[in-house]
Amino acid sequence: MYSLAESMISELLKLGLTDEEARVYLACLEINGGPVSLIAKKANTHRVSCYHTLENLLRKNLLSQYNRNGVKCFAPEPPEQLLKLTEEKVHLARGLLPQLQSIASTLAFKPKIRFYEGRDGVERVYGESLELRPEIDAKKQRADHGIVRGAAPAEILGYTNLKTVTTFFPEFFRQYTHERLCRGIKTRYLSPTTVESVHAIDPFLPSRYDANLIEILLVNKEQFPFDNEVLIFGSKVCVVSLNPDELLGLVVESATFARTMKAVFDLAWLGATAFVAK
Repeated sequence: MYSLAESMISELLKLGLTDEEARVYLACLEINGGPVSLIAKKANTHRVSCYHTLENLLRKNLLSQYNRNGVKCFAPEPPEQLLKLTEEKVHLARGLLPQLQSIASTLAFKPKIRFYEGRDGVERVYGESLELRPEIDAKKQRADHGIVRGAAPAEILGYTNLKTVTTFFPEFFRQYTHERLCRGIKTRYLSPTTVESVHAIDPFLPSRYDANLIEILLVNKEQFPFDNEVLIFGSKVCVVSLNPDELLGLVVESATFARTMKAVFDLAWLGATAFVAK
């Protein structure tokens, strides 16, 4: 068990004192100060080291200095001085806060980029898309006094290769698709057209689901051979390698970048829709 002194030393460390400063400070309190030799003995520390520590405590206004018969002595200030010490640090932190916030705000515009490797890493990237929440119109919500009405379903936009992704990890893709539809997350896919890809996703769909939650447009496989899957959702853009020899996932988290990629996808979707319409 810790002694009372050890417990107090632990607390003094949290207030910013070093271990030796805490021990010397407590020694001064216990003997009401005195010459360096006496304090060093009480604190169980070397005399020279103790002297430097006493000077540090003096600068922190936790001790005062006086002479007794020509010998330099140190006396403890009232313990309330510790409050002033911490208040000074709080005041200093508040003074620095505007500058630190300014630095943080500039960094906030930099995208966060994460890499994942292996099958577990790839599955983790897909899993992030399941965390989407319905998109709420902030203006309508304010007008309804905070009550959410008619929230648009969350949406994932994806460039994919349905033939590859469904054969790559079928069991996981089945679970992922079921969970996505169960959560009411809408998905729009652009995928190269092949004989296999036309109905590639059918075996992975639940027996009952909202057909409005999934849309697929097939594009020319020669012009658009998607070897990787790109998922765009929320403020994230994810790239997943569909090559078994290079299992990796990349997540770029940036609201600005995600908006741009959504606009590019919508443009591609319109182009593919026009092509299919012909």
